[in-house]
Amino acid sequence: MNIKITSEEFTLLKDDIIKTYVVGSKLYGTDNINSDEDILVIYETIGESDIYYPNQHQLQYDDLDNNRQYILTTERQFFKNLFSGDSTINLDVILFYDDCNDEQKINISRTYNIIKSLLGFAKRDIRFLKSGKSKLFHVERGLYCAEKLLNNELPDLTEIGKLSLNNETKYLLDKCNLLRTKMNNLFESNELTLYPKNPICHVVSSIEKKLIESNNKKEFRYSWLS
Repeated sequence: MNIKITSEEFTLLKDDIIKTYVVGSKLYGTDNINSDEDILVIYETIGESDIYYPNQHQLQYDDLDNNRQYILTTERQFFKNLFSGDSTINLDVILFYDDCNDEQKINISRTYNIIKSLLGFAKRDIRFLKSGKSKLFHVERGLYCAEKLLNNELPDLTEIGKLSLNNETKYLLDKCNLLRTKMNNLFESNELTLYPKNPICHVVSSIEKKLIESNNKKEFRYSWLS
């Protein structure tokens, strides 16, 4: 869920903007003259709420005069929502911009949490296919990205823009379930992990390394229980 803000509140954040990314239909090359422009904004943390509150909701500002929608997030929230699978928009920034090399993109994106979210959003949208072509595109895009990542490959923007849209519900559900089975098998065999296998930042101590590795443990065994 995004928290909507006013134009005045958006203005307050302008000086704190670090990076902006065009996302949505204009990124995929599927936009038309009626499409709005979707922009993801990363801004500096304001105050200390980003530290003390477990709020992962991103902000949303609808600029109706210019037909733009802004999604705003701090860097901390960006990665929280990326790694939990709560935002596929954040995933698009990793996959389709050049902030990372291809090896880093695979390391960050090919996780159980992210692929599960792609399949979960696709399955949800299958229920609403009667609402229009847009939902069908998002279903096919989610299945395509999930399949590519499961195959240890990066999704391609050109291929996404040319996806053939099959609105047969059974076909889409069968494909979704097939990919989910493959995902679960890879997870059970430890080929797929909950979070990136390798650190995405420079690790300077063995303590940091242990903390990072602990994210991918499927269960903890406490010494006083053994």
